[in-house]
Amino acid sequence: MSSLERTLHRRQEKETKKVEKKLAKILNKFDKLPNNCLVCDKEFDKKSKKHAMEWSVVVKPDAVRLYCPVCWASALDTIDKARDDQQ
Repeated sequence: MSSLERTLHRRQEKETKKVEKKLAKILNKFDKLPNNCLVCDKEFDKKSKKHAMEWSVVVKPDAVRLYCPVCWASALDTIDKARDDQQ
């Protein structure tokens, strides 16, 4: 193995470890996933595949926020209207 190959191999391992650490931090935050919608307090079923596919999760450095489809659509509409008003 040449010096260049070792250097490239070490660099790749270092980058892989960085990505794995970031992913681990994000996955640890999902343990703190709430049981209810932040806005309307509707119950979230963690075992339901349908809920997992339809509900929206926002991961911030300080919190994990959960929104039901109705509240998420309402929030997106509000954001779109605010953008239209600014233009």
